[in-house]
Amino acid sequence: RIEEVCGDEVLRRIKCGEYISRKEQLGKYYQRALQVRTLLRREFEEALDRVDVIVGPTVPKLPHELGTKLSPAEMRAYDYLTSPISLAGTCAGVIKAGEVDGIPVGLQVQGKVLGEGTVLRVMHALEAVK
Repeated sequence: RIEEVCGDEVLRRIKCGEYISRKEQLGKYYQRALQVRTLLRREFEEALDRVDVIVGPTVPKLPHELGTKLSPAEMRAYDYLTSPISLAGTCAGVIKAGEVDGIPVGLQVQGKVLGEGTVLRVMHALEAVK
């Protein structure tokens, strides 16, 4: 059973997706999602026309202590910097940038659609200077 292998947040997201699918009427939710994806992709494409990659943190804060109960809003806060990239369909990768108080901190490298080669080269170069 999926409930036995997935955490609460994953199950919540699956249920939200099921709800939207059930409520789908004439494709309005799907069409709206496509519009948002198009806008996000356009914004990233415009930014990436001026630079080779966009580099930044993977998450906006350090991880919570293992076993800490978080609200759905607190869980979504960890996806704040990665979700738009996934929705836009651009490529990205994460490398370890260092540590804060012994906790690993990730650095996200984002590139153009089908720009995996560039992203991997930049990630390799960044790892080489550590």
